[in-house]
Amino acid sequence: ARDVQMDRPVAIKELLDSGSDAEDRFVREALLTSRLQHPSIIPVYEAGRWPTGAPFYAMKLVSGRSLAEVIDGRRSLDERLPLVQHALAVAQAMAYAHAERIIHRDLKPANVLVGDFGETVVIDWGLAKELPEAEAPARLSVVRDDDAPVDEPATEALTVAGSIVGTPAYMPPEQAAGLPVDERADVYALGAILYHVLAGAP
Repeated sequence: ARDVQMDRPVAIKELLDSGSDAEDRFVREALLTSRLQHPSIIPVYEAGRWPTGAPFYAMKLVSGRSLAEVIDGRRSLDERLPLVQHALAVAQAMAYAHAERIIHRDLKPANVLVGDFGETVVIDWGLAKELPEAEAPARLSVVRDDDAPVDEPATEALTVAGSIVGTPAYMPPEQAAGLPVDERADVYALGAILYHVLAGAP
């Protein structure tokens, strides 16, 4: 879309699912993402509701491809080695987010954009959680959605929406088991991303 006030292109994210739970998660995503100001985290410009009442938020429009697509286009290790810089940029972005007490919980190459000018941007903070200040990270509440089916298929490429949230090939065992997670879940996912970059496959 175009921001007519600032005369710039923007990306707009809208809520497609109906229901209060989906809306709560969508609003939480917008609020958490808007708090993060880092070169490798997509900035939120504006949030609001359409006349219908449906929520939306506008972000910087980043042109480029996902890191997953870029990896697929590189056949040899020598071709993939320069992509390590993008994994390092994701690690720096997550160090910043963790300092702000926010975890992503769905880091994977498909959620990393590689821009046309070499920039690296972490996207899709829909599963992000804020860690409580007063408690140790390991005591974060269990990641469960009791209203969703528990037998939903788990594939490498798709985010699972059920009692366990995340992407199986990149989540740590405790997240896959529906146990409490903290910053270490993102660190595990970073390792899985680095493996994917170097090996050319998850």
